[in-house]
Amino acid sequence: MQADALREQLSFLKKHYPVISPEDFLLWLEREGRTDESHAPTLPLPHGSILLTCDDALRNTLTEMLPILQELKLSCLFFATGESAAESSTMLWYEELYLMMLEAAEPLALRLPEAGINFDSITMHEKHSRWWSIVESLSPFDRESRRGFLDQIRQQLKLSENWKERFIQGPILAARFLTLDRAGLRKMAAAGMSIGAHTLSHPVLARMPDDMAWREISESKTQLEAALGQSVPAFAYPFGDAATVTKRDFQLAEKAGFRCAFMNVDGGFGSKIDRFAIPRVHVPANMKLPEFEAHISGFYRRLRKRWH
Repeated sequence: MQADALREQLSFLKKHYPVISPEDFLLWLEREGRTDESHAPTLPLPHGSILLTCDDALRNTLTEMLPILQELKLSCLFFATGESAAESSTMLWYEELYLMMLEAAEPLALRLPEAGINFDSITMHEKHSRWWSIVESLSPFDRESRRGFLDQIRQQLKLSENWKERFIQGPILAARFLTLDRAGLRKMAAAGMSIGAHTLSHPVLARMPDDMAWREISESKTQLEAALGQSVPAFAYPFGDAATVTKRDFQLAEKAGFRCAFMNVDGGFGSKIDRFAIPRVHVPANMKLPEFEAHISGFYRRLRKRWH
């Protein structure tokens, strides 16, 4: 997202809505789940409260988003993968896959029988749908196996070993496609931002067996807490829609010790909120302010309820 558009949206929110901190949200959420109201916070959330969240913890959250948040005196809950607990930055595997498919000459052909992938010809118009099919096919594998498949894909697409050098060395592209490293994540926390977990490697959880899904969820909490030296109370499901997350994953997030978990489905706060399936408004980079306002105000949600 461009910095000017982000500043416009955040300025709009601050002017028209009460933007709450992640800490206040967690206090409210715990009060909603208590039967003993005597220990609940004395004040409820203001009407129309907004909680800011951001997934993936890419470099540009530190270089571009954090200065705007500080300028407007706002806080945000950033969800980082286990990749950001490491000492060096990396590229999230599913984005690397998409970039490879964009870089390769057409038509593309990919055959990975061990993963059930067999595409004789992928045209320009099919790239996105085929990319998503491959993401689903590779998600059941661990990170090391996935890395091996990505290398096979690179070779089959006839890309050089250093094909992504410009994405790593160019400051603009690196900020967009590389994750924060441990030092960057600590800077975010030191600046007053809250850090949540987003699995170890950003797979489609619904495609994973139980033991691997548990490891992705629980160890992301463990690794990020070790890197930060502080509690990581919140979790966000990768991709986060009804097709990529199951009730099993809700249970695993609770079992791992998270206090709440977030989806990427439209909705709002309410007294019957499921702490491990909290809805969010997804804001893509190309969303204009009128559409942004329609989502935030609940206009689209009310419209859907009326006509469905």
